[in-house]
Amino acid sequence: MADSKFHSIEKVAVEYLAGLATPKRASDEAAVLRFVRWFGRQRGVEAIKARDIDSYCVTAPAPEGPALRGFLSYTYKKGLSVRGLATHVKAKKEPREPVRVSSGPLEPIQVSEEGLQALRTELDGLKEQRVVVTDQMRKAAADKDFRENAPLHAAREQKSHIEGRILELESTLAAATTVNGRSQGAAASLGDTVHLTDLSNGGLTTYKLVDSR
Repeated sequence: MADSKFHSIEKVAVEYLAGLATPKRASDEAAVLRFVRWFGRQRGVEAIKARDIDSYCVTAPAPEGPALRGFLSYTYKKGLSVRGLATHVKAKKEPREPVRVSSGPLEPIQVSEEGLQALRTELDGLKEQRVVVTDQMRKAAADKDFRENAPLHAAREQKSHIEGRILELESTLAAATTVNGRSQGAAASLGDTVHLTDLSNGGLTTYKLVDSR
């Protein structure tokens, strides 16, 4: 390494991110700063070792690999770290959570016309919110102070919740079938699975009818 001066990894990361084009910066920021927090924000970038990268990649999300490789390559080009660190960024072999695959067609969910409309209305509203939050993320990402960019972190968290609820609603609507009239018009018997929709918030509760004996 050509430069023996101390450089905190946080400062180097901020400089690196500030030099990226806005779209690239927005996509790479979270991955780079997550590694910075894991390694220790005030530790010197010169202290990064290959074993540190290996340890981090055991739990790091696989999609963040390219962003981390870009940052480590930057530190080497600046003469701040040893060569070859970027080559140690590899996706872990096993996912942290098993992927759930549906074993068959979706189980039909019976809802009233009112319930179906409430779910559709909520879905439309969330899709509109997603557009607004995405725009907020774009504007927040333009701020080059990445250390305390609370608006960006808040917008990302909000978008994550919105995306999750959208997927849930789309799955429910894909399996939904309507019943004539309100809930009292439908009859259920032992062994049936009954789905109740809360019209105030779109929440879905499932019951299995069994013999009490």
